[in-house]
Amino acid sequence: MLAVVVTIDCVPGKEDQLIRALELNASGSRTEPDCLKWEWSRHLEEPTKFAIYEVYTSQEAFLNHKASEHFAEWVAASSGCIDNKVAGQYEILGRDDRD
Repeated sequence: MLAVVVTIDCVPGKEDQLIRALELNASGSRTEPDCLKWEWSRHLEEPTKFAIYEVYTSQEAFLNHKASEHFAEWVAASSGCIDNKVAGQYEILGRDDRD
């Protein structure tokens, strides 16, 4: 399984736009059969910082996600509100089976 972790620094004043874009991406991603988890968070002390945590069955599933229509809509909807974004892909080794 593949985990994707993304951190985003939002342009100040554009937080509502980013939240709408995150919800758009979340709703589409959660319908993908090979997307097992798609969550986003907002930093408690720095409201312009956000994080996304995604889990896919494979790297191929993630590539299919990035090729999806809703991913393209996310890119367009979040345009202009992201100051900095860092993403990484991780192999899940210590799985929590409580889910």
